[in-house]
Amino acid sequence: MTDQPVETPAKPKRRRRWLRVVRYIAGGLAVLTALLLGGYIYQNVTGLEKGMDDVAEAGFIEKQIKVKGHRLNYAEGPDNGPPLVLIHGQASQWQDHMLVLPELAGNHHVFAVDVPGHGGSDQLDPKEYSNARVGALLAGFMEEAVGEPAIVSGHSSGGLLALWITTQRRELVSGLVLEDPPLFSSEMPRLPRTTGGLLTALADQYLKAGKPRNDFQRYFLEHGNYFEFFGSLEGSIKSYALNWIDDNPREPLQIFYLPPLVNVFFQGLVHYDPEFGAAWTREEGGWYSGFDTEAALRAVNVPTTLIHTNYFENKDGTAYNDKGILMAAMDSKDVDRALDLLPKDTKLVQVQSGHLVHFEKPQGFIDSVQALSSRVKE
Repeated sequence: MTDQPVETPAKPKRRRRWLRVVRYIAGGLAVLTALLLGGYIYQNVTGLEKGMDDVAEAGFIEKQIKVKGHRLNYAEGPDNGPPLVLIHGQASQWQDHMLVLPELAGNHHVFAVDVPGHGGSDQLDPKEYSNARVGALLAGFMEEAVGEPAIVSGHSSGGLLALWITTQRRELVSGLVLEDPPLFSSEMPRLPRTTGGLLTALADQYLKAGKPRNDFQRYFLEHGNYFEFFGSLEGSIKSYALNWIDDNPREPLQIFYLPPLVNVFFQGLVHYDPEFGAAWTREEGGWYSGFDTEAALRAVNVPTTLIHTNYFENKDGTAYNDKGILMAAMDSKDVDRALDLLPKDTKLVQVQSGHLVHFEKPQGFIDSVQALSSRVKE
């Protein structure tokens, strides 16, 4: 009897081929995911360093100068045009302008200064932290280091300082950029009901607990809500951050899995004098001593640009959260009030971003400065 050939069904062979294809695809996706994740982490870890490399390549040099006995730290770029002075916000430092400095230096002589109590500048006696006193020191810096009228751009609290300089030392200022300043909202008793008010409240609590002026970062993270925008991940991120600080005391926190936009804040916070923040909580003898926001806005008589971030108001229809906390530097009513007081030709720039416009939307900030510079030349 002749054996008959046995036919093997083709279906199992096809299944094995498809399984191999699936494995190849899965392996490829795993490799691609690893590469993307690795690139993301690499960018997070090196992003700030690269930004500063670009600043150095653009010709900026960090310098120091004494003004009325106080050391002020600043970075100066090459003399490529009219002077431009950049004043950072509370708990920041000149380096947080890193993403805009190279391009601005192309046609300006840029000076980015550390506000007293920040960065490499001296701390002041607590009683000296007022907008008028700090503004006078920065005006002295402009007089001695810059030496001619300049466009002054101030971010957040730096906007209030720029406003003081513009109205009290008019001869030093050719144009004014107010980058998302807390006009009216940062005055007591309204300040505690704003998102920025938590920093000043924690600074005041920290000092009243007898803590040292140079170790505020951990307290802020432990008692604050900086990571609340990460929702359910807030607790785990905070735990990681506190452990990191315990292992790296008095170093700026760096969370490798979060982007530079988050980490840049800690670069300035680690050098921040909490006495600066505590001054804002005092209704008498504090930050607003000798300074009236409405009167100052009314006194401005140089070309001006007001930048306002309206992310929350556009997204939710209101700038306030469900607890009644202002989630921006200003609401739309504050902006309208400011525009009524500022010169009629003031340019309003609405930006869909968080508070740190020059870092989150650098090109938008650069365009605003360049447009004002063109108006100053007219």
